[in-house]
Amino acid sequence: MSSQNQNQPPNLPLNLTSMNEVCKSENLNINSRGIWSGDNPLNYVVPISIFQIFIVVLVSRLIHIVIKPLKQPKFIASFLSGIMLGPTVLGQSETLERLVYDETKEAVLNTLSELAMLYMYFLVGVKMETNLILKPNRNALKIGLSNFVIPFMLITFCLHYLRSYILVPLEPWFLVLLSLTWAISSFPAIAHVMDELNLLTSELGKLAMSCAIVNDMVSWSFIAGTTVFRQKNLVSAISAIVSVAAFLVCTIYVLRPGIVGIIRKTPEGNAVGQSSIVIILLGVLVTGFIGDVIGITAMSGAFALGVIIPEGSTLGVTVVERTEIILGEILLPFFFLRCGLFFNIFKIRNVKNLAVLEFIIFIGRVGKLIGTMLPCNLNAQHSLCLALMLNTRGIINVSAFRMWRISKVIDDECFTIFVLNDLLVTALTTPLLTSLYKPPRYFATHAAGTIQNARPNHELRIVACLHDDRSVNDNTSLIEAFHPTSESPIYIYVLHLVKLVGRSLALVADPSTIYRCDSRKLTTSDLIMSAFRKYSDCSHGTVGFRPFTIIAPYKTMHEDICKIAHDNRASLILLPFQGNDTNVGAGGGTAFSNLIQNVLTVAPCSVGLLVGQGYKCCRLVVRGHFSYSVLFIFFGGPDDRETLALCSRMSAHPGLSVTVIRFQISDDGNDNEREKQLDESVLHEFRLKNIYNDCAVFREEVVNDVEQALLLIRSLKAEFELVMVGRRHGACKMLSGAMEDWSENSELGVLGDMLASSDFLQNNYSLLVVQAGM
Repeated sequence: MSSQNQNQPPNLPLNLTSMNEVCKSENLNINSRGIWSGDNPLNYVVPISIFQIFIVVLVSRLIHIVIKPLKQPKFIASFLSGIMLGPTVLGQSETLERLVYDETKEAVLNTLSELAMLYMYFLVGVKMETNLILKPNRNALKIGLSNFVIPFMLITFCLHYLRSYILVPLEPWFLVLLSLTWAISSFPAIAHVMDELNLLTSELGKLAMSCAIVNDMVSWSFIAGTTVFRQKNLVSAISAIVSVAAFLVCTIYVLRPGIVGIIRKTPEGNAVGQSSIVIILLGVLVTGFIGDVIGITAMSGAFALGVIIPEGSTLGVTVVERTEIILGEILLPFFFLRCGLFFNIFKIRNVKNLAVLEFIIFIGRVGKLIGTMLPCNLNAQHSLCLALMLNTRGIINVSAFRMWRISKVIDDECFTIFVLNDLLVTALTTPLLTSLYKPPRYFATHAAGTIQNARPNHELRIVACLHDDRSVNDNTSLIEAFHPTSESPIYIYVLHLVKLVGRSLALVADPSTIYRCDSRKLTTSDLIMSAFRKYSDCSHGTVGFRPFTIIAPYKTMHEDICKIAHDNRASLILLPFQGNDTNVGAGGGTAFSNLIQNVLTVAPCSVGLLVGQGYKCCRLVVRGHFSYSVLFIFFGGPDDRETLALCSRMSAHPGLSVTVIRFQISDDGNDNEREKQLDESVLHEFRLKNIYNDCAVFREEVVNDVEQALLLIRSLKAEFELVMVGRRHGACKMLSGAMEDWSENSELGVLGDMLASSDFLQNNYSLLVVQAGM
């Protein structure tokens, strides 16, 4: 105060209102003492933060339920929840606004939203496809560059000549960043939308993802260049270049080898150590801090760390699984709430500013359409759909606007205009895209391939799907039981099914062509393919195989499986069934169960569900020393006839004993004479073929009901390695209708579910449930 008095003119009173406020101290309370002590919990940091998370998540889920039928992505619902809690809706009432947002807690809200974006950018880097960055597809490179350059030039041109009409900074560096933000196609935004629309595994979806990666890499290069050129002098610019280069060199040549070392030390199939995960998550904070210090932003530093983690590696998968839920459900709500508080539709008062900005953004959208369709060699409709995909906006775009608003480069009016445009573009693009583009599912419209229709003395083609190496032995034993010979060989398309985690791009490829950070380390795919290769080599040319690895979400993986079956004219798809095993493909039994249902619905051929014994039933398949005992339970119907065709093929194997038991239920209500005639015909053919085969046994049993049939099956004393049944028994009304409602695993059908879940025959057998191709 004394210094201030000395600065006052003499003989004048001290004017306290003219004093500058030097500091403001406030006690920021963390926890309340409770309402019984007279405290309002919503005036304290912890209770209000918990309440904010709860209300944002609740509102976003309710909005998502409402708009999901309109084919709107979750991003729209999450952002609308933030808007509803902001000044546009809730903020109209001061009382309600104070319940959600208090200016004294602004630092906490900003910090948590920044932390959310830090880990968001890190996960984007983890899921980024390194191969596509280093070796982009020529077509994707051409479209990606054109899709970026044309709108960037158009937007820059418009901003330059119309900048006197808009309320944004006129500095060249900001105009470049603004053009850049509107011109890019954000890779994570497109990945999320493609996943929600089930287009991630479609050919057009994969192309859009590849183009977006090219687009993003160009934009990150521009951001790095802008960081350098916006420096005040040459010394600062050189220092920025050196610091960015040193950061990249350290990231690639120091951090990456350390991460690869962690992956190499983790045995295949084992979980990554908790200490390694903690080190990586702390590394995000460190690299984010360094990125902020050298001027490339904290998000860029975290993104760089994510990129150097090999996509699809055990470390990458574990980091994504451990982080994604916490990020999406706990941290990101703070980001959406912060953006919603900046978004105020009532702040848009300058009509000229709004009209000019909307015109410039519209020109940019048109430029993206032109930039995509010109170099694209697809038809007009697919080119337009690809352009719509690349016009999708998302959280990464909005995060740039939020950063500008926090740093006060733009005001609430410009922020609202920018975000509103992105929301409208995405909201209009996604339903238009779903109506214009239908992924070709031609495999479901062709004549089905079946064992019954397979030509005799011709190659039998089978698609064998495995999610781990536990079912390798069951598959090889079953294929050997199908009796491959030089006259009728078997060709196997072995598909290792991997759930899409730790990466964004779906993939169908030969396992040997997939990038690996350690070529000396055997993966699950290596073990599976090595076993099938050895079996093929020992078959003396009667069994051939071709390996595939499918990396895709379970909800769309059936498209890749069925496409391979269709393209190669397969007669049978073999799928593993592990019940409620939560380790199935690291994705849980429910997701894999949905995959099986999808395959059964659209398969272009017959489908066999193999409920195997895995390691419990190891059997070395050696030519000339193979023995197998098979039981087939026949009730009638198309699926049973298809299964009998497999049994007929098996009965020719010299090492097999086949027992077929036909159950006839008296008064079962079946009056379909055509079905009965077809059943009698195939059974008669089987008996004629095996009339002199002592290893093929046929029995007929007349029972009063299904329970009596099951008692007879349970009473069998022989030990069978394989039991076969048809999945559906439409001809037998006692095995359909109400009994289907009691099935625990509807994929197996009524009889298959009983045999798989009970102690029939001591349950020491493998079970094959067959559905005939439609």
